[in-house]
Amino acid sequence: MVPGDGAGLALSDGPAAPDADAAMGCALDAIYAGAMAARPARPGFDRDLRRPDRLLGLIAAAGLMPDPGRVILVTGSKGKGSTARLIAAGETAAGRRTLLFTSPEETTALDRIRLDGAVIGAEDFLRHHAALAPQFEALAAGLPAGEALSPFGQFLAIALSHAREVGAERLVIETGRGAAHDEAGRLRARIGVVTAILPEHLDRLGPTLADVAAEKLDIHGRCGRTILTAAAARTGREAGIRPADALVVGAPPVDAADDRPGWLRQDLALARAALVADGIDPMAARVAEALDRMAASVPSWGRAATADGRDIGWEAAVQAASLDAGRLARLGRAGWRVLLSVTDDKDVDGLIDALAAAGLPAHGLVLQGRRGPLVHGPGVHRRLAARLGQGLHAPLYGPIDHDDVPAMVRLLYDTGGADAAPVLAVGTQTFLRLVRAAIRTGADARPQSP
Repeated sequence: MVPGDGAGLALSDGPAAPDADAAMGCALDAIYAGAMAARPARPGFDRDLRRPDRLLGLIAAAGLMPDPGRVILVTGSKGKGSTARLIAAGETAAGRRTLLFTSPEETTALDRIRLDGAVIGAEDFLRHHAALAPQFEALAAGLPAGEALSPFGQFLAIALSHAREVGAERLVIETGRGAAHDEAGRLRARIGVVTAILPEHLDRLGPTLADVAAEKLDIHGRCGRTILTAAAARTGREAGIRPADALVVGAPPVDAADDRPGWLRQDLALARAALVADGIDPMAARVAEALDRMAASVPSWGRAATADGRDIGWEAAVQAASLDAGRLARLGRAGWRVLLSVTDDKDVDGLIDALAAAGLPAHGLVLQGRRGPLVHGPGVHRRLAARLGQGLHAPLYGPIDHDDVPAMVRLLYDTGGADAAPVLAVGTQTFLRLVRAAIRTGADARPQSP
């Protein structure tokens, strides 16, 4: 399978050298080891468990705390990564040396950190990690039993070290799942952007939507200017939170001729507003072109064609509220089918009901992995299994490993069927990472007919 014209895939520059792969593996093991060991014994809310001040203190002591006048923070339940990428693309197009920090990775851990669009090299990443590792280890050694340093905060420290070294003029930083209790969300910034506020991660940020709103909107007090969607402002008001002097950006008008989902058009509007607030004209030719290119290549949405003409699309969605119902209905009328993969902590029923309402036949997929909830495989996909025959077509595919590209290639073809129906992959970023990898493998990875 190969990308079709205009697919806008952000392809990797090729595999790293074996020695670099081994060194990166060791570095990532060190970053994640503490959190993996502590996780089974530490369920609960971020506000009770996370201690961002620990790594922020290390960052400050190392001289890595960025000038707030150079920082743009982006948070939200949906679209924060896309909005951060769009803003960074606009800043770079305007001639500013711009570091972008996002999470999770698109393909490898390295692409969490980009300078003017280019992924940090393994050598640079390893050098920054080696310089900080003794401090990470010393800090971790003094933690109470059952606690660990945040991997997210360690990646952030490496990104800030790189930003200082290269003299970045702007740092566009995507926060973690919250904002109030992660290291990025606690930074001071020139501009803060809040995208959607949805009932996601209620087990970590909740238990209510008002709690999620408080987490996301907490950045307001540390940002010189706050920009948020009208929907986020409304959710904040319902939670009793009214950020003073915030710029509220309304939803773009519906455009049936625009194939992009509504949330992506909203992200573009937010990015343009942030650029204006930072003294950049988003309609200037070079900036506008950069925004259009980035909008076509964000990892949360895209479309490609196989060598034999099959259409494959993908969209990140773990909450039904983030879906564009009008666009889904158009896809349903055009004969698309859906492959859905979400774990039980997501809005499984809402997503399935939304797809069914749009006339989109859907199959479910169970993923398994070596970190996080996916270590439990079918055990965290019970809600998908429960919907077989009730919005989901049998069989329930999987389990397959989160990095099993050949299996993913076969499933995309199986979902499309003998009539080569177009397929939309919907679900988590981990799932979409596997889908994009399947697309990148090339036409020779297509399964042979039995």
